[in-house]
Amino acid sequence: MNIDEKKEAIKYFNKTWDFIEKEDRSPSENLEMIDLAFKSKYYWSLVGTKINFIRSNWQISRVFAEANLLEASLYYSKKCLEDTTNEKITGFDLFFAYEANVRVYHLMKRFDLRDNMKVKALESLDTIIKKEDKEYCTSELEKILKIQC
Repeated sequence: MNIDEKKEAIKYFNKTWDFIEKEDRSPSENLEMIDLAFKSKYYWSLVGTKINFIRSNWQISRVFAEANLLEASLYYSKKCLEDTTNEKITGFDLFFAYEANVRVYHLMKRFDLRDNMKVKALESLDTIIKKEDKEYCTSELEKILKIQC
């Protein structure tokens, strides 16, 4: 593994996250956030594992949701969930694969599909061991449902 490439992957992932957490992003900041997410995914494709690549797709789904590019967000959220379930990954990654779909379906006002994904996300909590981790995940779902769309 090339240490420099891993540092770049982490750097771009974290910079992307800074933009996700920023309120009132401008259109140019949204574009920069999306570009950073793809840079992170590129570097993870060089040095990461399958789980890093899946998490990259989760992050890309999230940035597209943040930028209100919902069809693109849905594409990546579905890919994240498909890869997570195909690899039989559980825990946080399974929960957040469902969370990505809950988010985009909520923003698309496709509440029947959102609710189906929410049920599955809640069921996936059984694969998370720590109580505080389960509480964190539940709070993340609650934040989505409070988003005005």
